[in-house]
Amino acid sequence: MSVLITGPIDNTPVNGVRPTQTVSIKIENENPVSAATVLIQGYVLSGVRTLYVSEQITILPNAVLTRNYYADLDSFDYVITVTEPSPESVLVSFWGKNSAGALIAAHRLVYSELFGSENAVGITGATGATGATGNTGITGAAGTTGATGATGATGATGATGVTGTTGVTGTTGATGSTGITGATGATGNTGETGATGDTGPSGGPEGPTGATGTTGATGATGETGVTGATGDVGTTGATGPTGPTGATGATGATGATGATGAIGVTGATGFTGATGTFEPNPFNVYVLQGAVGGNGTQASPFGTIQQGVTAVSPTGTVHVLGATYPITSNITINKAGVTLQGYPNTIILLQAAVIPFTIIGSGVTVDGFTMTSDNPYAVEFIQLGGTNHTVKNNTIFGPPQAGPSTGWIVNRGIVTQIGNMTGLIVRNNIFYSLRQPAYFNPNTTGEIISNVVYNTRGFVNDQAVMVFSGNSWGSPQNAVDIALLVGTITGPPFDPITALSANNSTATIQDSR
Repeated sequence: MSVLITGPIDNTPVNGVRPTQTVSIKIENENPVSAATVLIQGYVLSGVRTLYVSEQITILPNAVLTRNYYADLDSFDYVITVTEPSPESVLVSFWGKNSAGALIAAHRLVYSELFGSENAVGITGATGATGATGNTGITGAAGTTGATGATGATGATGATGVTGTTGVTGTTGATGSTGITGATGATGNTGETGATGDTGPSGGPEGPTGATGTTGATGATGETGVTGATGDVGTTGATGPTGPTGATGATGATGATGATGAIGVTGATGFTGATGTFEPNPFNVYVLQGAVGGNGTQASPFGTIQQGVTAVSPTGTVHVLGATYPITSNITINKAGVTLQGYPNTIILLQAAVIPFTIIGSGVTVDGFTMTSDNPYAVEFIQLGGTNHTVKNNTIFGPPQAGPSTGWIVNRGIVTQIGNMTGLIVRNNIFYSLRQPAYFNPNTTGEIISNVVYNTRGFVNDQAVMVFSGNSWGSPQNAVDIALLVGTITGPPFDPITALSANNSTATIQDSR
Protein backbone atom coordinates (compact mmCIF):
# COMPACT_ATOMS: atom_id res chain seq x y z
CA MET A 1 0.00 0.00 0.00
CA SER A 2 1.22 3.54 -0.86
CA VAL A 3 -0.06 6.62 0.97
CA LEU A 4 0.50 9.90 -0.88
CA ILE A 5 -0.09 13.33 0.68
CA THR A 6 -0.05 16.88 -0.67
CA GLY A 7 0.58 18.48 2.68
CA PRO A 8 -1.29 21.70 3.57
CA ILE A 9 -1.97 23.83 0.46
CA ASP A 10 -2.33 27.57 1.03
CA ASN A 11 -5.04 29.07 -1.20
CA THR A 12 -5.33 32.56 0.33
CA PRO A 13 -7.36 34.99 -1.84
CA VAL A 14 -5.44 37.37 -4.11
CA ASN A 15 -7.43 40.54 -4.86
CA GLY A 16 -10.46 38.79 -3.39
CA VAL A 17 -10.12 35.65 -5.58
CA ARG A 18 -8.54 32.37 -4.49
CA PRO A 19 -5.99 31.16 -7.10
CA THR A 20 -7.25 27.55 -7.05
CA GLN A 21 -10.98 27.00 -7.61
CA THR A 22 -10.88 23.25 -8.30
CA VAL A 23 -8.28 20.51 -8.09
CA SER A 24 -7.67 17.92 -10.81
CA ILE A 25 -6.26 14.49 -9.94
CA LYS A 26 -5.05 12.31 -12.83
CA ILE A 27 -4.44 8.61 -12.10
CA GLU A 28 -2.73 6.12 -14.42
CA ASN A 29 -2.53 2.35 -13.86
CA GLU A 30 0.44 1.04 -15.87
CA ASN A 31 -0.13 -2.57 -14.83
CA PRO A 32 -1.35 -4.49 -17.94
CA VAL A 33 -3.08 -7.23 -15.91
CA SER A 34 -4.21 -6.09 -12.46
CA ALA A 35 -6.62 -3.38 -11.36
CA ALA A 36 -5.77 -1.07 -8.46
CA THR A 37 -7.92 0.59 -5.80
CA VAL A 38 -7.42 4.30 -5.03
CA LEU A 39 -9.02 6.14 -2.08
CA ILE A 40 -9.12 9.94 -2.43
CA GLN A 41 -9.73 11.99 0.73
CA GLY A 42 -9.80 15.79 0.84
CA TYR A 43 -9.71 17.86 4.03
CA VAL A 44 -10.62 21.50 4.73
CA LEU A 45 -8.05 23.14 7.02
CA SER A 46 -9.95 25.90 8.83
CA GLY A 47 -8.88 25.68 12.44
CA VAL A 48 -9.92 22.02 12.42
CA ARG A 49 -9.22 19.35 9.82
CA THR A 50 -12.60 18.38 8.27
CA LEU A 51 -13.15 15.64 5.67
CA TYR A 52 -15.06 16.99 2.66
CA VAL A 53 -14.09 14.53 -0.12
CA SER A 54 -14.09 10.75 0.22
CA GLU A 55 -14.18 8.63 -2.94
CA GLN A 56 -12.87 5.10 -3.52
CA ILE A 57 -12.02 4.28 -7.15
CA THR A 58 -11.12 1.03 -8.89
CA ILE A 59 -8.90 1.73 -11.91
CA LEU A 60 -8.67 -1.00 -14.54
CA PRO A 61 -5.40 -2.28 -16.11
CA ASN A 62 -3.78 0.23 -18.51
CA ALA A 63 -6.51 2.76 -17.67
CA VAL A 64 -6.27 6.52 -17.09
CA LEU A 65 -8.90 8.62 -15.34
CA THR A 66 -9.30 12.16 -14.00
CA ARG A 67 -11.21 13.41 -10.96
CA ASN A 68 -12.08 17.08 -10.33
CA TYR A 69 -13.03 18.40 -6.90
CA TYR A 70 -14.17 21.72 -5.46
CA ALA A 71 -11.26 23.67 -3.90
CA ASP A 72 -12.38 27.29 -3.45
CA LEU A 73 -11.09 27.10 0.12
CA ASP A 74 -8.47 29.07 2.07
CA SER A 75 -6.48 25.94 2.91
CA PHE A 76 -6.82 22.23 2.23
CA ASP A 77 -4.89 19.00 1.79
CA TYR A 78 -5.43 15.63 0.11
CA VAL A 79 -4.45 12.07 1.04
CA ILE A 80 -4.38 9.47 -1.77
CA THR A 81 -4.12 5.82 -0.74
CA VAL A 82 -3.19 3.22 -3.40
CA THR A 83 -3.77 -0.40 -2.36
CA GLU A 84 -2.99 -3.85 -3.74
CA PRO A 85 -2.70 -5.71 -6.00
CA SER A 86 -0.45 -3.24 -7.88
CA PRO A 87 0.26 0.04 -6.04
CA GLU A 88 3.76 0.27 -7.51
CA SER A 89 2.25 0.61 -11.02
CA VAL A 90 -0.04 3.55 -10.22
CA LEU A 91 1.03 7.12 -11.10
CA VAL A 92 -0.80 10.13 -9.65
CA SER A 93 -0.55 13.86 -10.42
CA PHE A 94 -2.33 16.67 -8.54
CA TRP A 95 -3.09 20.06 -10.16
CA GLY A 96 -4.81 23.29 -9.24
CA LYS A 97 -7.21 24.97 -11.69
CA ASN A 98 -8.53 28.54 -11.78
CA SER A 99 -12.12 29.66 -12.42
CA ALA A 100 -11.55 29.30 -16.19
CA GLY A 101 -10.44 25.69 -15.79
CA ALA A 102 -6.80 26.45 -16.66
CA LEU A 103 -3.99 24.63 -14.85
CA ILE A 104 -2.20 27.00 -12.51
CA ALA A 105 -0.06 24.79 -10.25
CA ALA A 106 1.31 21.28 -10.05
CA HIS A 107 1.10 20.36 -6.39
CA ARG A 108 3.70 17.99 -5.06
CA LEU A 109 2.66 14.57 -3.71
CA VAL A 110 4.97 12.82 -1.24
CA TYR A 111 4.89 9.58 0.69
CA SER A 112 3.34 9.69 4.12
CA GLU A 113 6.04 9.83 6.82
CA LEU A 114 4.73 6.47 7.93
CA PHE A 115 6.28 4.92 4.81
CA GLY A 116 9.59 6.75 4.47
CA SER A 117 11.20 9.76 2.80
CA GLU A 118 9.80 11.97 0.06
CA ASN A 119 9.74 10.60 -3.50
CA ALA A 120 7.96 11.46 -6.69
CA VAL A 121 4.67 9.62 -7.13
CA GLY A 122 5.69 7.58 -10.11
CA ILE A 123 9.07 6.52 -8.68
CA THR A 124 8.05 4.28 -5.86
CA GLY A 125 11.03 2.35 -4.56
CA ALA A 126 10.95 -1.41 -4.05
CA THR A 127 9.63 -2.58 -0.74
CA GLY A 128 12.41 -3.85 1.51
CA ALA A 129 12.40 -7.37 2.90
CA THR A 130 10.40 -7.90 6.01
CA GLY A 131 12.58 -8.09 9.09
CA ALA A 132 12.65 -11.17 11.26
CA THR A 133 9.95 -11.38 13.85
CA GLY A 134 11.25 -10.94 17.37
CA ASN A 135 10.91 -13.65 19.97
CA THR A 136 7.65 -13.76 21.78
CA GLY A 137 7.97 -12.54 25.33
CA ILE A 138 7.34 -14.81 28.27
CA THR A 139 3.71 -14.98 29.28
CA GLY A 140 3.17 -13.35 32.65
CA ALA A 141 2.05 -15.44 35.58
CA ALA A 142 -1.69 -15.66 36.04
CA GLY A 143 -2.99 -13.65 38.96
CA THR A 144 -4.32 -15.48 41.99
CA THR A 145 -8.02 -16.21 42.11
CA GLY A 146 -9.84 -14.29 44.80
CA ALA A 147 -11.25 -16.19 47.80
CA THR A 148 -14.85 -17.41 47.52
CA GLY A 149 -17.18 -15.56 49.80
CA ALA A 150 -18.72 -17.38 52.80
CA THR A 151 -22.11 -19.03 52.31
CA GLY A 152 -24.87 -17.33 54.27
CA ALA A 153 -26.46 -19.15 57.25
CA THR A 154 -29.61 -21.23 56.60
CA GLY A 155 -32.65 -19.84 58.32
CA ALA A 156 -34.25 -21.82 61.25
CA THR A 157 -37.12 -24.23 60.44
CA GLY A 158 -40.45 -23.19 62.03
CA ALA A 159 -41.99 -25.33 64.87
CA THR A 160 -44.54 -28.06 63.94
CA GLY A 161 -48.05 -27.35 65.23
CA VAL A 162 -49.63 -29.56 68.05
CA THR A 163 -51.68 -32.63 66.91
CA GLY A 164 -55.29 -32.65 68.25
CA THR A 165 -56.48 -35.47 70.69
CA THR A 166 -58.35 -38.56 69.35
CA GLY A 167 -61.98 -38.98 70.56
CA VAL A 168 -63.03 -41.95 72.90
CA THR A 169 -64.35 -45.22 71.23
CA GLY A 170 -67.81 -46.38 72.44
CA THR A 171 -68.24 -49.86 74.26
CA THR A 172 -69.29 -53.01 72.25
CA GLY A 173 -72.81 -54.40 73.07
CA ALA A 174 -73.33 -57.98 74.71
CA THR A 175 -73.93 -61.11 72.41
CA GLY A 176 -77.45 -62.64 72.66
CA SER A 177 -77.95 -66.31 74.09
CA THR A 178 -78.33 -69.37 71.71
CA GLY A 179 -81.86 -70.89 71.46
CA ILE A 180 -82.78 -74.58 72.87
CA THR A 181 -82.42 -77.63 70.51
CA GLY A 182 -85.70 -79.55 69.97
CA ALA A 183 -86.14 -83.34 71.21
CA THR A 184 -85.48 -86.31 68.74
CA GLY A 185 -88.65 -88.27 67.75
CA ALA A 186 -89.22 -92.10 68.82
CA THR A 187 -88.10 -95.06 66.47
CA GLY A 188 -91.02 -97.14 64.93
CA ASN A 189 -91.64 -101.03 65.79
CA THR A 190 -89.93 -103.83 63.66
CA GLY A 191 -92.44 -106.07 61.67
CA GLU A 192 -92.99 -109.95 62.50
CA THR A 193 -90.82 -112.70 60.84
CA GLY A 194 -92.76 -115.16 58.59
CA ALA A 195 -93.07 -118.99 59.46
CA THR A 196 -90.33 -121.47 58.31
CA GLY A 197 -91.51 -124.27 55.80
CA ASP A 198 -91.50 -128.17 56.56
CA THR A 199 -88.30 -130.16 56.20
CA GLY A 200 -88.73 -133.25 53.88
CA PRO A 201 -88.16 -136.96 55.11
CA SER A 202 -84.56 -138.31 55.47
CA GLY A 203 -83.56 -141.26 53.20
CA GLY A 204 -81.59 -144.47 54.07
CA PRO A 205 -78.20 -144.53 55.42
CA GLU A 206 -76.62 -144.04 52.04
CA GLY A 207 -79.72 -143.02 50.08
CA PRO A 208 -80.01 -139.83 48.15
CA THR A 209 -80.79 -136.66 49.80
CA GLY A 210 -84.28 -135.77 49.17
CA ALA A 211 -85.24 -132.66 47.35
CA THR A 212 -85.27 -129.46 49.29
CA GLY A 213 -88.69 -128.53 50.12
CA THR A 214 -90.27 -125.46 48.77
CA THR A 215 -89.46 -122.27 50.61
CA GLY A 216 -92.45 -121.06 52.25
CA ALA A 217 -93.86 -117.78 51.32
CA THR A 218 -92.29 -114.73 52.97
CA GLY A 219 -94.49 -113.33 55.52
CA ALA A 220 -95.84 -109.90 55.07
CA THR A 221 -93.61 -107.03 56.18
CA GLY A 222 -94.85 -105.39 59.19
CA GLU A 223 -95.89 -101.84 59.00
CA THR A 224 -93.18 -99.18 59.41
CA GLY A 225 -93.43 -97.50 62.64
CA VAL A 226 -94.49 -93.92 62.62
CA THR A 227 -91.58 -91.46 62.67
CA GLY A 228 -91.65 -89.32 65.66
CA ALA A 229 -92.36 -85.62 65.10
CA THR A 230 -89.36 -83.33 64.72
CA GLY A 231 -88.96 -81.11 67.63
CA ASP A 232 -89.42 -77.37 67.13
CA VAL A 233 -86.33 -75.31 66.31
CA GLY A 234 -85.49 -73.17 69.20
CA THR A 235 -85.77 -69.36 68.71
CA THR A 236 -82.64 -67.27 68.23
CA GLY A 237 -81.82 -65.26 71.20
CA ALA A 238 -82.32 -61.51 70.92
CA THR A 239 -79.25 -59.36 70.08
CA GLY A 240 -78.00 -57.54 73.05
CA PRO A 241 -78.31 -53.75 73.02
CA THR A 242 -75.42 -51.60 71.68
CA GLY A 243 -73.53 -49.91 74.39
CA PRO A 244 -74.21 -46.18 74.69
CA THR A 245 -71.89 -43.68 72.90
CA GLY A 246 -69.86 -41.63 75.24
CA ALA A 247 -71.17 -38.11 75.79
CA THR A 248 -69.55 -35.24 73.79
CA GLY A 249 -67.86 -32.81 76.00
CA ALA A 250 -69.54 -29.42 76.28
CA THR A 251 -68.25 -26.62 73.95
CA GLY A 252 -66.50 -23.94 75.82
CA ALA A 253 -68.17 -20.55 75.95
CA THR A 254 -67.11 -18.04 73.25
CA GLY A 255 -65.28 -15.16 74.71
CA ALA A 256 -66.88 -11.75 74.45
CA THR A 257 -65.86 -9.68 71.34
CA GLY A 258 -63.68 -6.80 72.28
CA ALA A 259 -64.77 -3.26 71.48
CA THR A 260 -63.66 -1.89 68.04
CA GLY A 261 -61.00 0.71 68.44
CA ALA A 262 -61.53 4.22 67.13
CA ILE A 263 -60.46 4.89 63.48
CA GLY A 264 -57.28 6.92 63.38
CA VAL A 265 -56.99 10.25 61.57
CA THR A 266 -56.15 9.94 57.81
CA GLY A 267 -52.65 11.19 57.13
CA ALA A 268 -51.95 13.97 54.64
CA THR A 269 -51.52 12.94 50.95
CA GLY A 270 -47.87 12.89 49.92
CA PHE A 271 -46.46 14.85 46.96
CA THR A 272 -46.98 13.31 43.53
CA GLY A 273 -43.69 12.01 42.18
CA ALA A 274 -42.23 13.20 38.88
CA THR A 275 -43.64 11.58 35.75
CA GLY A 276 -41.37 8.81 34.50
CA THR A 277 -39.75 9.01 31.03
CA PHE A 278 -39.58 6.44 28.23
CA GLU A 279 -36.23 4.70 27.93
CA PRO A 280 -34.40 5.45 24.64
CA ASN A 281 -35.02 2.76 22.00
CA PRO A 282 -31.93 2.26 19.80
CA PHE A 283 -34.14 0.87 17.00
CA ASN A 284 -36.27 4.05 16.84
CA VAL A 285 -34.18 7.18 17.28
CA TYR A 286 -35.64 10.71 16.84
CA VAL A 287 -33.90 13.90 15.69
CA LEU A 288 -35.11 17.52 15.67
CA GLN A 289 -32.83 20.34 14.51
CA GLY A 290 -31.68 22.50 17.41
CA ALA A 291 -32.96 20.27 20.24
CA VAL A 292 -30.65 20.42 23.27
CA GLY A 293 -29.85 17.69 25.78
CA GLY A 294 -32.13 15.07 24.22
CA ASN A 295 -31.76 11.32 24.58
CA GLY A 296 -33.18 10.30 21.18
CA THR A 297 -36.75 9.56 22.24
CA GLN A 298 -39.68 11.16 20.44
CA ALA A 299 -40.38 13.26 23.55
CA SER A 300 -36.72 14.35 23.83
CA PRO A 301 -35.02 14.06 20.41
CA PHE A 302 -31.36 14.56 19.53
CA GLY A 303 -30.43 17.90 17.97
CA THR A 304 -28.42 16.64 14.93
CA ILE A 305 -28.68 13.88 12.35
CA GLN A 306 -25.13 12.75 13.20
CA GLN A 307 -26.21 12.07 16.80
CA GLY A 308 -29.08 9.93 15.53
CA VAL A 309 -26.85 7.94 13.16
CA THR A 310 -24.35 7.36 15.96
CA ALA A 311 -27.03 6.11 18.38
CA VAL A 312 -29.15 3.91 16.09
CA SER A 313 -28.65 0.14 16.06
CA PRO A 314 -28.35 -1.91 12.82
CA THR A 315 -31.80 -2.40 11.18
CA GLY A 316 -33.14 0.57 13.20
CA THR A 317 -34.68 3.84 11.99
CA VAL A 318 -33.50 7.43 12.47
CA HIS A 319 -36.65 9.60 12.37
CA VAL A 320 -35.59 13.06 11.13
CA LEU A 321 -38.51 15.31 12.17
CA GLY A 322 -39.70 18.25 10.06
CA ALA A 323 -37.21 21.18 10.15
CA THR A 324 -34.35 22.67 8.12
CA TYR A 325 -31.00 20.95 8.79
CA PRO A 326 -27.93 22.98 7.73
CA ILE A 327 -25.11 20.62 6.62
CA THR A 328 -21.47 21.70 6.74
CA SER A 329 -19.76 18.32 7.32
CA ASN A 330 -20.11 14.81 5.94
CA ILE A 331 -22.38 12.22 7.59
CA THR A 332 -21.30 8.61 6.96
CA ILE A 333 -23.79 5.75 7.42
CA ASN A 334 -22.31 2.25 7.72
CA LYS A 335 -24.82 0.23 9.75
CA ALA A 336 -26.61 -2.65 8.04
CA GLY A 337 -30.31 -2.19 7.33
CA VAL A 338 -30.62 1.32 8.81
CA THR A 339 -33.41 3.60 7.50
CA LEU A 340 -32.97 7.39 7.44
CA GLN A 341 -36.63 8.56 7.46
CA GLY A 342 -37.56 12.12 6.56
CA TYR A 343 -40.88 13.74 7.46
CA PRO A 344 -42.94 16.46 5.72
CA ASN A 345 -40.91 19.71 5.67
CA THR A 346 -37.64 17.90 6.48
CA ILE A 347 -35.09 19.91 4.45
CA ILE A 348 -31.38 19.12 4.09
CA LEU A 349 -29.65 22.46 3.29
CA LEU A 350 -26.04 22.03 2.14
CA GLN A 351 -23.91 25.05 3.15
CA ALA A 352 -20.38 23.87 2.29
CA ALA A 353 -18.60 21.91 -0.41
CA VAL A 354 -18.96 18.58 1.36
CA ILE A 355 -20.88 15.43 0.50
CA PRO A 356 -23.84 15.46 2.92
CA PHE A 357 -24.34 11.67 3.03
CA THR A 358 -21.81 8.91 2.34
CA ILE A 359 -23.57 5.54 2.52
CA ILE A 360 -21.58 2.30 2.60
CA GLY A 361 -22.15 -1.19 3.99
CA SER A 362 -25.46 -2.86 3.06
CA GLY A 363 -29.20 -2.34 3.04
CA VAL A 364 -29.41 1.38 3.95
CA THR A 365 -32.59 3.29 2.96
CA VAL A 366 -32.91 7.09 2.51
CA ASP A 367 -36.61 7.97 2.35
CA GLY A 368 -38.69 11.17 2.24
CA PHE A 369 -36.19 14.09 2.28
CA THR A 370 -35.95 17.41 0.44
CA MET A 371 -32.27 18.16 -0.32
CA THR A 372 -30.85 21.41 -1.75
CA SER A 373 -27.97 23.85 -1.22
CA ASP A 374 -27.43 27.57 -0.70
CA ASN A 375 -24.90 27.64 -3.60
CA PRO A 376 -24.02 25.26 -6.45
CA TYR A 377 -21.26 23.06 -5.00
CA ALA A 378 -19.23 20.61 -7.11
CA VAL A 379 -20.27 17.63 -5.00
CA GLU A 380 -23.07 15.09 -4.94
CA PHE A 381 -25.77 15.04 -2.25
CA ILE A 382 -25.53 11.25 -1.75
CA GLN A 383 -22.50 9.02 -2.45
CA LEU A 384 -23.18 5.26 -2.41
CA GLY A 385 -20.93 2.24 -2.02
CA GLY A 386 -21.72 -1.31 -0.88
CA THR A 387 -24.80 -3.40 -1.60
CA ASN A 388 -28.59 -3.21 -1.75
CA HIS A 389 -29.19 0.43 -0.81
CA THR A 390 -32.50 2.20 -1.61
CA VAL A 391 -33.04 5.92 -2.32
CA LYS A 392 -36.77 6.68 -2.60
CA ASN A 393 -39.42 9.42 -2.28
CA ASN A 394 -36.88 12.27 -2.13
CA THR A 395 -36.79 15.65 -3.88
CA ILE A 396 -33.21 16.71 -4.74
CA PHE A 397 -32.43 19.99 -6.54
CA GLY A 398 -29.76 22.66 -6.78
CA PRO A 399 -30.00 26.45 -7.00
CA PRO A 400 -30.40 27.84 -10.55
CA GLN A 401 -27.19 28.24 -12.60
CA ALA A 402 -26.79 30.75 -15.40
CA GLY A 403 -25.94 29.94 -19.01
CA PRO A 404 -25.99 26.60 -20.87
CA SER A 405 -25.77 23.46 -18.74
CA THR A 406 -22.41 22.53 -20.28
CA GLY A 407 -20.83 25.21 -18.08
CA TRP A 408 -22.67 24.42 -14.85
CA ILE A 409 -20.89 23.42 -11.64
CA VAL A 410 -20.80 19.62 -11.51
CA ASN A 411 -23.37 19.12 -8.76
CA ARG A 412 -25.24 15.79 -8.74
CA GLY A 413 -28.02 14.11 -6.84
CA ILE A 414 -26.40 10.67 -6.55
CA VAL A 415 -22.96 9.23 -7.39
CA THR A 416 -21.93 5.59 -6.98
CA GLN A 417 -18.42 4.51 -6.06
CA ILE A 418 -16.43 2.82 -8.84
CA GLY A 419 -16.73 -0.96 -8.71
CA ASN A 420 -18.34 -0.79 -5.28
CA MET A 421 -22.14 -0.56 -5.59
CA THR A 422 -24.48 -3.42 -6.47
CA GLY A 423 -28.22 -3.90 -6.03
CA LEU A 424 -29.04 -0.16 -5.93
CA ILE A 425 -32.71 0.93 -6.18
CA VAL A 426 -33.55 4.57 -7.02
CA ARG A 427 -37.36 4.95 -7.05
CA ASN A 428 -40.03 7.70 -7.00
CA ASN A 429 -37.61 10.62 -6.62
CA ILE A 430 -37.70 14.11 -8.22
CA PHE A 431 -34.43 15.60 -9.53
CA TYR A 432 -34.05 19.05 -11.12
CA SER A 433 -31.67 22.02 -11.58
CA LEU A 434 -28.62 19.77 -11.26
CA ARG A 435 -25.74 18.88 -13.58
CA GLN A 436 -26.93 15.26 -13.38
CA PRO A 437 -29.62 13.53 -11.35
CA ALA A 438 -27.21 10.58 -10.93
CA TYR A 439 -23.84 9.35 -12.21
CA PHE A 440 -23.49 5.54 -12.21
CA ASN A 441 -19.81 4.57 -12.23
CA PRO A 442 -18.35 1.33 -13.68
CA ASN A 443 -19.71 -2.00 -12.36
CA THR A 444 -22.68 -0.42 -10.56
CA THR A 445 -25.83 -2.57 -10.86
CA GLY A 446 -29.42 -1.75 -9.96
CA GLU A 447 -32.80 -0.33 -11.02
CA ILE A 448 -33.92 3.26 -11.78
CA ILE A 449 -37.71 3.28 -11.51
CA SER A 450 -40.47 5.93 -11.82
CA ASN A 451 -38.37 9.04 -11.17
CA VAL A 452 -39.14 12.54 -12.53
CA VAL A 453 -36.17 14.50 -13.94
CA TYR A 454 -35.97 17.96 -15.59
CA ASN A 455 -33.56 20.85 -16.17
CA THR A 456 -30.46 18.56 -15.96
CA ARG A 457 -28.04 16.88 -18.34
CA GLY A 458 -29.70 13.51 -17.60
CA PHE A 459 -28.70 10.20 -16.05
CA VAL A 460 -25.12 9.16 -16.92
CA ASN A 461 -24.41 5.43 -17.28
CA ASP A 462 -20.61 4.96 -17.25
CA GLN A 463 -20.06 1.19 -17.81
CA ALA A 464 -22.74 0.40 -15.24
CA VAL A 465 -25.58 -2.12 -15.74
CA MET A 466 -28.76 -0.28 -14.75
CA VAL A 467 -32.39 -1.12 -15.59
CA PHE A 468 -34.33 2.08 -16.46
CA SER A 469 -38.13 1.78 -16.28
CA GLY A 470 -41.07 4.17 -16.01
CA ASN A 471 -39.01 7.36 -15.64
CA SER A 472 -40.42 10.65 -16.97
CA TRP A 473 -39.13 14.09 -17.92
CA GLY A 474 -40.44 17.56 -17.08
CA SER A 475 -39.81 21.13 -18.17
CA PRO A 476 -37.36 22.77 -18.72
CA GLN A 477 -36.35 19.64 -20.59
CA ASN A 478 -33.05 17.88 -20.01
CA ALA A 479 -30.12 18.23 -22.42
CA VAL A 480 -30.50 14.43 -22.79
CA ASP A 481 -32.50 12.07 -20.58
CA ILE A 482 -30.14 9.05 -20.48
CA ALA A 483 -26.49 9.03 -21.61
CA LEU A 484 -24.73 5.70 -22.32
CA LEU A 485 -20.96 6.31 -22.22
CA VAL A 486 -18.15 4.46 -24.00
CA GLY A 487 -17.58 1.00 -22.51
CA THR A 488 -21.21 0.43 -21.52
CA ILE A 489 -22.38 -3.05 -22.57
CA THR A 490 -24.54 -3.65 -25.63
CA GLY A 491 -27.69 -5.74 -25.47
CA PRO A 492 -30.15 -5.86 -22.57
CA PRO A 493 -31.00 -3.88 -20.53
CA PHE A 494 -30.12 -1.04 -22.97
CA ASP A 495 -30.88 -2.51 -26.38
CA PRO A 496 -32.86 -2.11 -28.45
CA ILE A 497 -32.57 1.64 -27.84
CA THR A 498 -36.09 2.18 -29.15
CA ALA A 499 -37.48 -0.04 -26.39
CA LEU A 500 -35.39 1.73 -23.74
CA SER A 501 -36.81 5.06 -24.90
CA ALA A 502 -40.39 3.76 -25.08
CA ASN A 503 -40.21 2.26 -21.57
CA ASN A 504 -39.15 5.66 -20.20
CA SER A 505 -41.68 8.17 -21.59
CA THR A 506 -39.93 8.45 -25.02
CA ALA A 507 -36.62 9.35 -23.38
CA THR A 508 -33.91 11.08 -25.38
CA ILE A 509 -30.96 8.65 -25.42
CA GLN A 510 -27.36 9.73 -26.08
CA ASP A 511 -25.61 6.49 -27.13
CA SER A 512 -21.80 6.97 -27.15
CA ARG A 513 -20.94 3.27 -27.17
